[in-house]
Amino acid sequence: MKRWATVLPFCLGLFASACSSTPAAHNGSTTTTTTTTTSSSTVTSTTADLQANAVLAGYRAEQAAFRQAFTKADPYSPLLAETMVNPQLQSVRRALLSESHDGMAGKGTAQLHPRLLSIGDGHAVVVDCLYSTEELIYASSGKPVPPITPPEHDAVRSTLTEVSPGHWKVARQTVTERLCPAGY
Repeated sequence: MKRWATVLPFCLGLFASACSSTPAAHNGSTTTTTTTTTSSSTVTSTTADLQANAVLAGYRAEQAAFRQAFTKADPYSPLLAETMVNPQLQSVRRALLSESHDGMAGKGTAQLHPRLLSIGDGHAVVVDCLYSTEELIYASSGKPVPPITPPEHDAVRSTLTEVSPGHWKVARQTVTERLCPAGY
């Protein structure tokens, strides 16, 4: 979102509150009544909440798209391009193509706990401590591919890009196995 779109409601709210002093009734009194409005902070807060929700929805959609493609080792799943941009899209497709070529697929689940770390100028950073039971399996037999990893908590740091107003896609992502960010 453009910076002015966030600042504009705040400025309009300040202007409205500065202009809200009105004279008392027509009885000749010189008393004035001042009305103060706080709608600008509500508008700004609501706008920020909407942006944060859109970013987190973009992150969750990317995670769901990855998991669906992972279970089939499908590098051409249209959901990947709907939720990722390069270089993340290329990286995920390369990994899935390699797994597919080697006769592997994925299984398991992940529980997400994302938090918005920062947002501004069309970019946002989300951190997560996801709990993963995912593992690679041989598609033909369903047996795990060694080394077998037990369920674990993994730190995820994702940078998202706003590709259109309110529509966020993951552009970069790092996963650190068995190490979550502080505060989780």
